[in-house]
Amino acid sequence: MSKLPTIPYKLYEEHGRERSACMDLSDRLRILSKSTISFLIKNHTEAVDKNLPEMHKLFALLQNKLKRYPYLYANPAIGIGFEEYVEAVLLYNYIKNKPLPTATSLKVTPDTYLGGLSDLTGELVRLAHQNEKQVKAIHDYVAGIYNLTIPLSITRNSATRTKLETIGHNLKKIESIIYDLKLRDKI
Repeated sequence: MSKLPTIPYKLYEEHGRERSACMDLSDRLRILSKSTISFLIKNHTEAVDKNLPEMHKLFALLQNKLKRYPYLYANPAIGIGFEEYVEAVLLYNYIKNKPLPTATSLKVTPDTYLGGLSDLTGELVRLAHQNEKQVKAIHDYVAGIYNLTIPLSITRNSATRTKLETIGHNLKKIESIIYDLKLRDKI
């Protein structure tokens, strides 16, 4: 008869602790990023300036933990914080009229980057609702993002595919805003 396997109790407990710690960091990053996005849309500069350093700090902490435990990248709950962070950073750069950082410069996976980019287009719809003067420029920007994502070959049903389809839906929403403004002779 074979010898019974050795159960790695300590390793299992360590894995559980680190998974919980990463999920907690990701949730804190998600909440802080979401509030930063809201402050950006509402033009609350002081709150944004306060949140950004803390966001970057949480992001760096989470990435450092994941360097030691890379298998935790597969945990979807951890990826949510990264995606919200990417969305907040992209929106900040858009509003400040700075070039958008790349997935490589942010050190995130392509799926995380595309998810954040897709969510950015939703925030741009919110901006278009608020600012009639910028609606055409926002439309052109979202159309540019849409055109950049068309060649991506994502044939499987996945969260990334759904996110990319959202970009097209957001483009149509902005087109509806433009149509409404034209009907009311606002543009």
